[in-house]
Amino acid sequence: MSARKGPFGLRLPAELMSWLRREATQHNRSTTSEALFLLQNSLSHRFGKTAVQAFLEKHPTSTNTEAFGLRIPDDLKARLRDFSQQHEISLNMEIVMRLSLSFEKYRQHTVAAKIESNGYRSKPNKGSTISDSEKRLLDLYRGLNEANKKVILTLINNLAKND
Repeated sequence: MSARKGPFGLRLPAELMSWLRREATQHNRSTTSEALFLLQNSLSHRFGKTAVQAFLEKHPTSTNTEAFGLRIPDDLKARLRDFSQQHEISLNMEIVMRLSLSFEKYRQHTVAAKIESNGYRSKPNKGSTISDSEKRLLDLYRGLNEANKKVILTLINNLAKND
């Protein structure tokens, strides 16, 4: 990648920005490095006109956004700008759409835990909502190092085997 210039003033939805910070922490990266990694990986994805329109309808420009100064290498910025011109949207919206793609993939793989009186059960988070306490529990779990995550999963598996 080429040399970086001044930061691009990016506006991200607050929920997306929070997720990006958590992902960066989990992967031992800066928020900027995590965003650049996700953007670089998103370049192989092609959005059709209907997908762009659906995204814009689902995610209208919101006042609940956070400013983020993102230093984008010139070559990556040029490719993103080309896509934004093809999609007839702003560069900011192109970046938000691409980061949201990663965020949505992440959310689809999240498992909502439901503790029942007869033991642990899991259910996919497909159209279902999870409680605030479940979200906090998942956030705590995501913040653990790999060794502690393994211990937690072993305990859960042992509980499930005892049912």
